[in-house]
Amino acid sequence: MAQLITLDLYILRQIAAWASNNIKRVRSDVVGIMDEFGARIFEEMDYAQEGRNAERFAQLYGHLPDIYVPRIYWQYSGRRVLTMEWINGVKLTNPQEIRELGLDARYMVEVGVQCSLLQLLEHGFFHADPHPGNLLATPDGKLAYLDFGMMSEVKPYQRYGLIEAVVHLVNRDFEGLANDYVKLEFLTPETNLDPIIPALKSVFDGALGASVAALNFKSITDQLSQVMYDFPFRVPAYYALIIRSLVTLEGIAINVDPDFKVLSKAYPYVAKRLLTDQSPELRTSLQDLLFKDGSFRWNRLENLLNNAQESQDYDINQVLDQTVEFLFSDRGEFIRDSLAEEIVKGVDDLGRNALDQVKHNVESWLGWADQSTGQSKSAQKVITTPEPSNLDRILRIVGLLRETPGFDPALLVPLVPRLFLKPELHEMGQHIAGGLAQRAAARFIREILLREPAGASQIGQKSDVLVPKLPASR
Repeated sequence: MAQLITLDLYILRQIAAWASNNIKRVRSDVVGIMDEFGARIFEEMDYAQEGRNAERFAQLYGHLPDIYVPRIYWQYSGRRVLTMEWINGVKLTNPQEIRELGLDARYMVEVGVQCSLLQLLEHGFFHADPHPGNLLATPDGKLAYLDFGMMSEVKPYQRYGLIEAVVHLVNRDFEGLANDYVKLEFLTPETNLDPIIPALKSVFDGALGASVAALNFKSITDQLSQVMYDFPFRVPAYYALIIRSLVTLEGIAINVDPDFKVLSKAYPYVAKRLLTDQSPELRTSLQDLLFKDGSFRWNRLENLLNNAQESQDYDINQVLDQTVEFLFSDRGEFIRDSLAEEIVKGVDDLGRNALDQVKHNVESWLGWADQSTGQSKSAQKVITTPEPSNLDRILRIVGLLRETPGFDPALLVPLVPRLFLKPELHEMGQHIAGGLAQRAAARFIREILLREPAGASQIGQKSDVLVPKLPASR
C-alpha cells in the first residue's frame, strides 16, 4: 500500500506542477496542497505517529467536560499496529439513535463545534478528518474523537488572522478584510487591493443583511469563488485542510438540524477571545470593533459581552482583570481619554438637571412662580431627563457584568490597590476633574455674568435709569 500511495502522490504532484506552470486559471499553491496532503497521508500510515497524535490531542482537549479521547495501549502498538481503547457510541449522523440514549444530538454537535474552535483558533493542533465515523456520542453523554491519523496545525499568526477576519466581517470593514487575506497568504503583499475591496463588499454586503451568524462556511466559500477567479487569489496549503474540516463538521451539523449555523456558535468564542486575549493583534481588532470615527460604540461592547457569556470557558473575572490592565496601559490611552470625556459629560448632565430641580423647588417654596403659568422661572427652562447618556450605558454594562455567571465581586478587591498605584488613573482623575471644572466655569460665566439682570429693562423704562452696556471687549 505504501508503494502504491507513493507512486500516486508522485504522479499527482507532477500533474499539479504542470498545471501551475501551464494553466493561467490555476493560481493556488496546488503543489503545496499536494505536499500537505502527501505528508498527512504518510502520517496516517505510521500508526506510532497516530498514537502520539491521539495523546497530544487528549492532553490539549481531553480535559473538556464533554470530550473523550480513547487511550493508546503502547505495549500492543507499533509503526504497523495501533491498539486503542474500544469506544461504544453512536455516529452524530444518527440523531434518532442518539435521542434513544437520552441525549440531545444538537448539543453534541455544539460540543464538536466548540472543540473545533479551540483546535483551530487557540491551540492550532486540529483534527483534519472529522467525518461521521470519527465522532461518536457515547452513552454517558461524551463526544468521542477517533482516528488521529490526519492531523494538522495552524500557526499563531494564522489563528489571529482568522479571528481578525471574522471581526472585520462583522464590522463590514472590507479594507481590513482584504488585508487579512494578505496576512493569511491568499494574496501576495504586492497585490493591488483597490479593486478587490469593492468586490468583497458586493459579495458580503447582501449576505450580511441579517447577521454574520446567518452565514455558513459553505455559503462563504461559494460566494467567494467568483472573486477568487476574478482576482489573483491563491489557496494556501494549510487552509485546504481547515476548510475541509469545517465544511465536514458543518455537514454533520446540518444533517442533525437543517437550520444549524456554525458561525452563530462560533461568534461567542470569538467574542470571548477578543475580551480576554492580550495579544497585540486582538487588542487592535477589539479597538477597531469598538471605535468608529473617534466615537465609542457601546452597542458593540454590549453585544460582545452578551455573546461571550455563551462561551463555555468564559471567565468574567479574567475579563475584568485584563480589561483593567489594558485600560491603564499605553495602548489603552485612547479609551481612557474617551471614557473620561463620557464621564465628564454624564456627571455634568446629572449635576445640571439636579441643580435645576433644586432651584425649581426653592423658587416654588418662596412663591416666585410665574403667576400666568404657575411655574417657577427655573421650571420655565425646560427640565428634561436626557435620553440614555453614555453614563447610563456604562451603568448598564456594569449591571450586565454583575449578572454574568461566575462574577465574584470579592475578586475585584485586590484590583483596587493596583489601580491607585497607576499614574494613568491619577491622570484620568485630573482629566475628569478639569473637565467638570471647565464646564462649571463656562456655565457660571454664561448664566451669571453674561445674563441680563432680572427686571433690568423694566426698571430702565419706569425710572429712566439708564443701564449702560459694557463694551464687547470687557
